[in-house]
Amino acid sequence: MIIVLAKITSKDGMKDKIISKTDSIIKATRAEDGCIEYNLYDPIDSKNNLLFVEKWEGKEFLQAHVQQDHFIKFGEDIGEFLAKDLEISVYSSEEIEL
Repeated sequence: MIIVLAKITSKDGMKDKIISKTDSIIKATRAEDGCIEYNLYDPIDSKNNLLFVEKWEGKEFLQAHVQQDHFIKFGEDIGEFLAKDLEISVYSSEEIEL
């Protein structure tokens, strides 16, 4: 399984504008082959940060995701609201039992 953490840092006062653009990318991505989970989190202790947490069945599905029109459009739609580039971390993992 592939796990992605994508941190978004908005300009002051622009966080809600970014959130308003996420509905379509979330719905479209959840329908993609290989998508296990795709969620947006709004940390309560941060006025400018958002975090996408993604789980994919494999690297090939993530690579296909970043080429989708809805992914590209989302990046274009939020570009003017960003304080800096997204911070993206990608991990390979396996589920274990505790």
